[in-house]
Amino acid sequence: MSRIFITGATGYIGGDVLFALTQAFRNSNISALVRSESRASQLTDKFPSVTPVIGDLDSTAKITSEASEADVVLRKMLSPFAVAVDVGTLTKEKDLASSNHLASATAIAQGLTESKREKPVWIQISGASLLSGPDIAANAYGEPRSQEYNDLQGISEIRSIITSSPKRAVDNLLLKLSATNPHIRTAIIYGPLIYGRGRGPVNQRSIQLPDLANSTIQHGHGLKVGRGLSCWSNVHVSDIAQLAVKLTQEASSNSQNPSIWNENGIYFAENGKMPFGEISQRVASFAAEQGLIKDPTVKSIDADAAEKLTAHGAVLWGTNAQYTAARARELLDWQPQGPSLEEEIPRAVEEEASQSNSKL
Repeated sequence: MSRIFITGATGYIGGDVLFALTQAFRNSNISALVRSESRASQLTDKFPSVTPVIGDLDSTAKITSEASEADVVLRKMLSPFAVAVDVGTLTKEKDLASSNHLASATAIAQGLTESKREKPVWIQISGASLLSGPDIAANAYGEPRSQEYNDLQGISEIRSIITSSPKRAVDNLLLKLSATNPHIRTAIIYGPLIYGRGRGPVNQRSIQLPDLANSTIQHGHGLKVGRGLSCWSNVHVSDIAQLAVKLTQEASSNSQNPSIWNENGIYFAENGKMPFGEISQRVASFAAEQGLIKDPTVKSIDADAAEKLTAHGAVLWGTNAQYTAARARELLDWQPQGPSLEEEIPRAVEEEASQSNSKL
């Protein structure tokens, strides 16, 4: 029986990953870090087989202990939106996570280093804003950028972006960990625009699409940052969860394939891409069809206005993060199965409208 330890289990992505793990590993011992007894109750109500561990990311002793007993540790970054870019000799940092909580990551590393498990695995879930640095450096929000990254053929370039980004301290910790601890295997999943209703115990709502739909309804018309030509890849939350399952299954096989783990264990996940201006138009058109707004026009806003509408709105709606998820498809036989973004937009708009009405 394998042992799995997960943090972020009450969050949107972490909760969906936990759901997928409980379905795929019914005979495994799964424990999840939760911050309170009330959260623990919510967790066990939905997942009775999961053992709650009461604590938060500052509970480093507990985290180290749990990691030392686990075959697989899954950690969701505190916030996926942290970038740092070089502008000439000046480093311009846009810290979109209050902290990526290096202390908790270091605690996991310590636990895995001390582990008596044969080949423990650490899977980190991070965010594609890693690739948005050039747009932020140029203050070019809403503008297109043709560069598209490939996590198989272009692994060296992606690794270079990570290692040159000070705010990616946790990601860098994972990339370097196996050099001094060769028995440890690591992998990082970089999620793009993630959509769909989550299946976790608490937060089941995404950010980018729901907040855009909500702002459209509140303002009575569509919104785009600048010209709306910036573009992120996108994927359904269940497909991110399935990639985590695929890696966990690979971990269970004790695979030491150098193409899968450690410095090469960098994974993108996508099921297409769509410019934000087009997303905004689809949102506004559907909202108008449903009588939620009168004007389906999409109006331009600047980066500062986007920041006021949603946290980190300029980056979330106005930068570029386009990539091809070749590594998971080729090496893990991962294939996205969830609904497309086009299919999700009507549901997201209807849900935001329902939530708005419930607050009246």
